[in-house]
Amino acid sequence: MGWTESDVRWFEIVVLADDELDAERVDRLARQLRRELAEREFDTRAVTGEAPGTSKGDAAAVGAIAVALVGAGGMIPTLIAVLRDWLGRRSGPERISLKFGEDSIELDRPSFDEREQLLRAFLAKHTDE
Repeated sequence: MGWTESDVRWFEIVVLADDELDAERVDRLARQLRRELAEREFDTRAVTGEAPGTSKGDAAAVGAIAVALVGAGGMIPTLIAVLRDWLGRRSGPERISLKFGEDSIELDRPSFDEREQLLRAFLAKHTDE
């Protein structure tokens, strides 16, 4: 392809939910989002982390997905479209956090349109686009 592993930027997407949503639902939502990203040919990986308020957990417990972005091209608009569509189909209080290192941005359905430019800038900043 012309890119190396050092060209890849791994972003962490965390499915967040209010307290009334249980860990099983967060897990199901994260798996659904990961499947949709894979259908759009994004390289994804499970993320291991701390389960909320408990001992060491797996990606299902924290609702986290790592997604790879390589350089520029159509990846950022496609990622934004997937996230917009996924959030738009939610009827509950679900939201997502997109992280790169210590930098992050949180998105939910009502604020997605107003934060889209911030999301574009966030992704471009971390992919050298």
